[in-house]
Amino acid sequence: MSLLRELLEPYGEVREGGAEKWQEEDLIKGIPEWDAILVTSREQVTEKVIAAGSRLKIVAKFGVGVENIDIPAATKVGIPVTNCPGSNAIAVAEAALALIFACVRGIPGYMGKLREGAWREVLVDTFELTGSTFGIVGIGNVGRELARLLRGFDGRILACDPYLDPDKIRARGAEPVDLDTLTRESDVISLHCSLTPETTHMFGTDRFRMMKSHSVLVNCSRGPVIDEKALVGALREQVIAGAGLDVFEGEPPDKNNPLFTLPNAIVTPHLAGSTHLAHERIFHMATDSIIRVLKGEKPDPVFLRNPEVYENRA
Repeated sequence: MSLLRELLEPYGEVREGGAEKWQEEDLIKGIPEWDAILVTSREQVTEKVIAAGSRLKIVAKFGVGVENIDIPAATKVGIPVTNCPGSNAIAVAEAALALIFACVRGIPGYMGKLREGAWREVLVDTFELTGSTFGIVGIGNVGRELARLLRGFDGRILACDPYLDPDKIRARGAEPVDLDTLTRESDVISLHCSLTPETTHMFGTDRFRMMKSHSVLVNCSRGPVIDEKALVGALREQVIAGAGLDVFEGEPPDKNNPLFTLPNAIVTPHLAGSTHLAHERIFHMATDSIIRVLKGEKPDPVFLRNPEVYENRA
Protein backbone atom coordinates (compact mmCIF):
# COMPACT_ATOMS: atom_id res chain seq x y z
CA MET A 1 0.00 0.00 0.00
CA SER A 2 1.35 3.45 -0.91
CA LEU A 3 1.81 6.03 1.81
CA LEU A 4 -0.92 8.12 0.15
CA ARG A 5 -3.43 5.30 0.46
CA GLU A 6 -2.32 4.51 3.98
CA LEU A 7 -2.96 8.10 5.07
CA LEU A 8 -6.20 8.78 3.17
CA GLU A 9 -8.14 5.51 2.85
CA PRO A 10 -9.60 5.77 6.37
CA TYR A 11 -11.48 8.84 5.05
CA GLY A 12 -12.75 7.47 1.74
CA GLU A 13 -11.87 5.96 -1.62
CA VAL A 14 -8.50 6.94 -3.08
CA ARG A 15 -8.00 7.05 -6.85
CA GLU A 16 -4.43 7.44 -8.05
CA GLY A 17 -3.67 8.75 -11.53
CA GLY A 18 -0.22 7.22 -11.86
CA ALA A 19 2.81 8.88 -13.41
CA GLU A 20 1.07 10.15 -16.54
CA LYS A 21 0.07 13.80 -16.82
CA TRP A 22 -3.68 14.35 -16.54
CA GLN A 23 -4.98 16.62 -19.29
CA GLU A 24 -7.67 19.21 -18.63
CA GLU A 25 -10.36 17.03 -20.20
CA ASP A 26 -9.36 14.10 -17.96
CA LEU A 27 -9.70 16.23 -14.86
CA ILE A 28 -13.03 17.68 -15.97
CA LYS A 29 -14.35 14.18 -16.58
CA GLY A 30 -13.30 12.81 -13.20
CA ILE A 31 -13.61 15.74 -10.83
CA PRO A 32 -17.42 15.74 -10.39
CA GLU A 33 -16.97 12.57 -8.29
CA TRP A 34 -14.09 13.85 -6.17
CA ASP A 35 -14.22 15.58 -2.79
CA ALA A 36 -10.53 16.46 -2.88
CA ILE A 37 -7.79 16.57 -5.50
CA LEU A 38 -4.04 16.27 -4.92
CA VAL A 39 -2.01 17.43 -7.92
CA THR A 40 1.62 17.74 -8.95
CA SER A 41 3.13 20.47 -11.14
CA ARG A 42 2.16 18.52 -14.26
CA GLU A 43 -1.60 19.04 -13.96
CA GLN A 44 -3.28 22.34 -14.78
CA VAL A 45 -6.17 22.99 -12.42
CA THR A 46 -7.96 25.58 -14.51
CA GLU A 47 -11.15 27.54 -13.95
CA LYS A 48 -13.00 24.96 -16.07
CA VAL A 49 -11.69 22.10 -13.95
CA ILE A 50 -12.70 23.83 -10.73
CA ALA A 51 -16.15 24.69 -12.10
CA ALA A 52 -16.73 21.00 -12.86
CA GLY A 53 -15.96 19.99 -9.28
CA SER A 54 -19.49 19.96 -7.89
CA ARG A 55 -18.34 18.03 -4.79
CA LEU A 56 -14.86 19.51 -4.57
CA LYS A 57 -13.84 20.74 -1.11
CA ILE A 58 -10.07 21.28 -1.50
CA VAL A 59 -7.28 21.49 -4.07
CA ALA A 60 -4.01 20.31 -2.51
CA LYS A 61 -0.64 20.72 -4.22
CA PHE A 62 1.91 17.92 -3.94
CA GLY A 63 4.79 20.35 -3.63
CA VAL A 64 5.32 24.07 -3.25
CA GLY A 65 4.65 26.06 -6.44
CA VAL A 66 0.98 26.73 -7.14
CA GLU A 67 1.17 28.55 -10.48
CA ASN A 68 -0.60 25.60 -12.14
CA ILE A 69 -3.71 26.15 -9.99
CA ASP A 70 -6.22 28.92 -10.71
CA ILE A 71 -6.40 30.20 -7.15
CA PRO A 72 -8.78 33.11 -7.89
CA ALA A 73 -11.23 30.66 -9.50
CA ALA A 74 -11.02 28.36 -6.49
CA THR A 75 -11.44 31.26 -4.09
CA LYS A 76 -14.48 32.52 -5.99
CA VAL A 77 -16.33 29.25 -5.34
CA GLY A 78 -15.05 28.85 -1.77
CA ILE A 79 -12.50 26.08 -2.30
CA PRO A 80 -9.27 26.24 -0.25
CA VAL A 81 -5.96 25.69 -2.03
CA THR A 82 -3.03 24.31 -0.06
CA ASN A 83 0.61 23.51 -0.70
CA CYS A 84 3.58 22.14 1.23
CA PRO A 85 5.99 25.00 1.96
CA GLY A 86 9.44 23.95 3.07
CA SER A 87 8.78 20.27 2.46
CA ASN A 88 11.54 19.85 -0.12
CA ALA A 89 13.71 22.84 0.80
CA ILE A 90 16.68 20.76 1.91
CA ALA A 91 16.49 18.54 -1.18
CA VAL A 92 16.32 21.49 -3.59
CA ALA A 93 19.13 23.37 -1.81
CA GLU A 94 21.37 20.31 -1.96
CA ALA A 95 20.56 19.83 -5.67
CA ALA A 96 21.41 23.49 -6.33
CA LEU A 97 24.76 23.01 -4.58
CA ALA A 98 25.40 19.91 -6.67
CA LEU A 99 24.72 21.90 -9.86
CA ILE A 100 27.04 24.65 -8.63
CA PHE A 101 29.86 22.15 -8.14
CA ALA A 102 29.19 20.48 -11.48
CA CYS A 103 29.16 23.79 -13.37
CA VAL A 104 32.19 25.33 -11.73
CA ARG A 105 34.34 22.21 -12.13
CA GLY A 106 32.90 21.05 -15.47
CA ILE A 107 32.32 17.55 -14.14
CA PRO A 108 29.91 16.20 -16.82
CA GLY A 109 32.16 17.46 -19.61
CA TYR A 110 35.24 15.84 -18.15
CA MET A 111 33.36 12.58 -17.64
CA GLY A 112 32.33 12.62 -21.30
CA LYS A 113 35.87 13.34 -22.50
CA LEU A 114 37.29 10.57 -20.35
CA ARG A 115 34.83 8.10 -21.84
CA GLU A 116 36.02 9.19 -25.28
CA GLY A 117 39.60 8.39 -24.31
CA ALA A 118 40.86 11.90 -23.60
CA TRP A 119 43.12 12.35 -20.60
CA ARG A 120 43.65 15.59 -18.65
CA GLU A 121 42.18 17.72 -21.41
CA VAL A 122 41.25 21.07 -19.85
CA LEU A 123 37.72 22.07 -20.80
CA VAL A 124 36.83 24.88 -18.42
CA ASP A 125 38.68 27.61 -16.57
CA THR A 126 37.60 26.59 -13.08
CA PHE A 127 37.73 28.58 -9.87
CA GLU A 128 37.51 27.58 -6.23
CA LEU A 129 34.27 28.09 -4.37
CA THR A 130 36.11 28.89 -1.15
CA GLY A 131 36.22 32.65 -0.78
CA SER A 132 33.80 33.21 -3.68
CA THR A 133 30.77 35.48 -3.73
CA PHE A 134 27.41 33.72 -3.92
CA GLY A 135 24.18 35.41 -4.92
CA ILE A 136 20.82 33.97 -3.89
CA VAL A 137 17.72 35.39 -5.58
CA GLY A 138 14.84 34.60 -3.25
CA ILE A 139 15.86 33.59 0.25
CA GLY A 140 12.72 31.77 1.35
CA ASN A 141 12.79 28.19 2.59
CA VAL A 142 15.10 26.90 -0.16
CA GLY A 143 17.30 29.98 -0.32
CA ARG A 144 17.78 29.91 3.44
CA GLU A 145 18.88 26.26 3.30
CA LEU A 146 21.31 27.03 0.48
CA ALA A 147 22.77 29.92 2.46
CA ARG A 148 23.34 27.51 5.36
CA LEU A 149 25.16 25.08 3.07
CA LEU A 150 27.31 27.84 1.56
CA ARG A 151 28.62 29.19 4.86
CA GLY A 152 31.37 26.59 4.88
CA PHE A 153 33.03 28.21 1.89
CA ASP A 154 34.06 31.33 3.83
CA GLY A 155 32.86 33.67 1.10
CA ARG A 156 30.26 36.40 0.77
CA ILE A 157 26.62 35.37 0.55
CA LEU A 158 24.43 38.02 -1.06
CA ALA A 159 20.65 37.83 -1.26
CA CYS A 160 17.91 39.76 -2.98
CA ASP A 161 14.32 39.22 -1.88
CA PRO A 162 11.66 41.95 -2.17
CA TYR A 163 9.38 40.11 0.27
CA LEU A 164 11.82 40.28 3.20
CA ASP A 165 13.22 43.27 5.02
CA PRO A 166 17.03 43.53 5.35
CA ASP A 167 17.11 42.30 8.96
CA LYS A 168 15.29 39.10 8.04
CA ILE A 169 17.68 38.49 5.16
CA ARG A 170 20.64 38.93 7.53
CA ALA A 171 19.00 36.55 9.99
CA ARG A 172 18.92 33.96 7.20
CA GLY A 173 22.66 34.22 6.74
CA ALA A 174 23.02 36.62 3.82
CA GLU A 175 23.90 40.21 3.04
CA PRO A 176 20.89 42.09 1.62
CA VAL A 177 21.56 43.78 -1.73
CA ASP A 178 19.58 44.86 -4.77
CA LEU A 179 19.39 42.60 -7.81
CA ASP A 180 21.83 44.64 -9.91
CA THR A 181 24.50 44.54 -7.19
CA LEU A 182 24.00 40.81 -6.74
CA THR A 183 24.27 40.25 -10.49
CA ARG A 184 27.48 42.25 -10.87
CA GLU A 185 29.33 40.98 -7.80
CA SER A 186 28.46 37.27 -7.64
CA ASP A 187 30.63 34.45 -8.92
CA VAL A 188 27.69 32.07 -8.55
CA ILE A 189 24.01 33.04 -8.80
CA SER A 190 21.30 30.62 -7.69
CA LEU A 191 17.63 31.34 -8.36
CA HIS A 192 15.01 30.39 -5.75
CA CYS A 193 12.21 32.87 -6.37
CA SER A 194 8.56 32.36 -7.17
CA LEU A 195 7.29 32.79 -10.71
CA THR A 196 5.37 36.06 -10.95
CA PRO A 197 4.88 38.65 -13.69
CA GLU A 198 7.80 40.55 -12.12
CA THR A 199 10.18 37.56 -12.11
CA THR A 200 9.29 36.24 -15.59
CA HIS A 201 12.43 36.61 -17.75
CA MET A 202 14.15 38.33 -14.84
CA PHE A 203 17.39 36.98 -16.26
CA GLY A 204 17.75 37.88 -19.93
CA THR A 205 20.31 39.33 -22.32
CA ASP A 206 20.93 42.58 -20.43
CA ARG A 207 21.33 40.86 -17.07
CA PHE A 208 23.64 38.20 -18.48
CA ARG A 209 25.90 40.97 -19.70
CA MET A 210 25.98 42.36 -16.16
CA MET A 211 27.33 39.06 -14.80
CA LYS A 212 31.01 38.23 -14.46
CA SER A 213 32.33 36.33 -17.46
CA HIS A 214 33.48 33.42 -15.28
CA SER A 215 30.22 33.23 -13.31
CA VAL A 216 27.66 30.44 -13.38
CA LEU A 217 23.89 30.59 -13.07
CA VAL A 218 21.80 27.89 -11.39
CA ASN A 219 18.02 27.68 -11.58
CA CYS A 220 16.01 25.34 -9.36
CA SER A 221 12.99 27.63 -9.13
CA ARG A 222 10.82 27.97 -12.24
CA GLY A 223 11.96 27.89 -15.86
CA PRO A 224 10.42 31.15 -17.12
CA VAL A 225 12.45 33.17 -14.60
CA ILE A 226 15.16 32.85 -17.26
CA ASP A 227 14.76 33.90 -20.88
CA GLU A 228 15.90 30.56 -22.28
CA LYS A 229 16.68 31.84 -25.77
CA ALA A 230 18.84 34.59 -24.30
CA LEU A 231 20.58 32.08 -22.05
CA VAL A 232 21.48 29.88 -25.02
CA GLY A 233 23.05 32.91 -26.69
CA ALA A 234 24.95 33.90 -23.55
CA LEU A 235 26.36 30.39 -23.15
CA ARG A 236 27.33 30.06 -26.82
CA GLU A 237 29.04 33.45 -26.80
CA GLN A 238 30.60 32.72 -23.39
CA VAL A 239 29.09 35.84 -21.90
CA ILE A 240 28.81 33.68 -18.77
CA ALA A 241 30.77 30.51 -18.09
CA GLY A 242 27.96 28.07 -17.44
CA ALA A 243 24.47 27.28 -16.27
CA GLY A 244 22.90 24.48 -14.26
CA LEU A 245 19.16 24.05 -14.81
CA ASP A 246 16.60 21.80 -13.19
CA VAL A 247 13.69 23.68 -14.79
CA PHE A 248 12.77 24.94 -18.26
CA GLU A 249 10.50 27.50 -19.90
CA GLY A 250 8.40 24.71 -21.35
CA GLU A 251 8.09 21.40 -19.52
CA PRO A 252 8.83 18.83 -20.56
CA PRO A 253 11.33 20.56 -22.85
CA ASP A 254 11.60 19.67 -26.51
CA LYS A 255 14.13 16.89 -27.09
CA ASN A 256 15.94 19.22 -29.51
CA ASN A 257 16.35 21.98 -26.94
CA PRO A 258 19.76 23.55 -27.72
CA LEU A 259 20.65 23.56 -24.03
CA PHE A 260 21.01 19.78 -24.22
CA THR A 261 23.99 20.04 -26.56
CA LEU A 262 25.85 22.99 -25.06
CA PRO A 263 29.00 21.86 -23.23
CA ASN A 264 28.61 24.59 -20.59
CA ALA A 265 24.99 23.76 -19.72
CA ILE A 266 24.13 21.09 -17.18
CA VAL A 267 20.49 20.02 -17.12
CA THR A 268 18.32 17.80 -14.94
CA PRO A 269 14.60 16.96 -15.35
CA HIS A 270 12.90 19.04 -12.62
CA LEU A 271 13.76 16.57 -9.88
CA ALA A 272 15.75 18.81 -7.52
CA GLY A 273 13.15 18.36 -4.81
CA SER A 274 12.75 14.63 -5.31
CA THR A 275 14.13 12.58 -2.41
CA HIS A 276 12.50 9.92 -0.29
CA LEU A 277 12.45 12.16 2.77
CA ALA A 278 11.07 15.14 0.84
CA HIS A 279 8.28 13.00 -0.62
CA GLU A 280 7.41 11.67 2.81
CA ARG A 281 7.16 15.19 4.21
CA ILE A 282 5.03 16.29 1.26
CA PHE A 283 2.66 13.33 1.64
CA HIS A 284 2.12 14.12 5.31
CA MET A 285 1.64 17.87 4.75
CA ALA A 286 -0.71 17.47 1.77
CA THR A 287 -2.82 14.74 3.33
CA ASP A 288 -3.05 16.67 6.60
CA SER A 289 -4.72 19.51 4.70
CA ILE A 290 -7.10 17.14 2.90
CA ILE A 291 -8.06 15.28 6.07
CA ARG A 292 -8.75 18.49 7.98
CA VAL A 293 -11.05 19.79 5.26
CA LEU A 294 -12.89 16.48 4.91
CA LYS A 295 -13.48 16.58 8.68
CA GLY A 296 -14.95 20.06 8.40
CA GLU A 297 -11.88 21.84 9.77
CA LYS A 298 -9.64 24.54 8.33
CA PRO A 299 -6.24 23.61 6.90
CA ASP A 300 -3.14 24.68 8.80
CA PRO A 301 -2.71 28.40 7.97
CA VAL A 302 0.92 27.72 6.99
CA PHE A 303 -0.29 25.53 4.13
CA LEU A 304 -3.30 27.63 3.05
CA ARG A 305 -2.74 29.76 -0.05
CA ASN A 306 -6.12 31.55 -0.13
CA PRO A 307 -7.12 32.36 3.46
CA GLU A 308 -9.75 34.77 2.15
CA VAL A 309 -11.88 31.69 1.47
CA TYR A 310 -12.57 31.47 5.18
CA GLU A 311 -12.67 35.22 5.70
CA ASN A 312 -15.50 35.40 3.17
CA ARG A 313 -17.42 32.71 5.06
CA ALA A 314 -17.25 34.57 8.36
